[in-house]
Amino acid sequence: MTSNWILPSRKGNKPTTTDLFPHSQLNQHGTVELANTMADWAFTLTDVKEEHSRISVPGARAMILTNCDKCNHEALMIGEEFAHIHPAPDQGSMHLTLPEKDALEVIIKGWGEDHLLVQWGRRPTGLVMVFSPRDEQELEVIKKIITRSYQYATNTLTV
Repeated sequence: MTSNWILPSRKGNKPTTTDLFPHSQLNQHGTVELANTMADWAFTLTDVKEEHSRISVPGARAMILTNCDKCNHEALMIGEEFAHIHPAPDQGSMHLTLPEKDALEVIIKGWGEDHLLVQWGRRPTGLVMVFSPRDEQELEVIKKIITRSYQYATNTLTV
């Protein structure tokens, strides 16, 4: 699956992140309200329910597919979890999966970075940390990234 989507470049410097687990964004967070708006929207996607993440920090909100008959198992992190949103103080950043080309677009345009497991050579390119949206315009871009991950996980991605 390849894509032809184009993201705008994120403004400003890359946030500081940890280089050990838990993989976290340390600065440049949006407000808790903005993070909650993003999460509320994400959990309205068809066949997505919220659960506690089985692989992230306590309080992380996992995006779980409820109908995985035709899902793309390469896009799942654990079970039917294809993404999770981190809680405060790391509010709004998340880990999710994308096709390799899309993950590279996210990284090149400054919206995220490879997950630590990818950096360490333990997972293929595609598992990324997406940075917290800082304003409404960034939220719209993050929604596109989440949608892309959802489509990848549900095998509905079109080029």
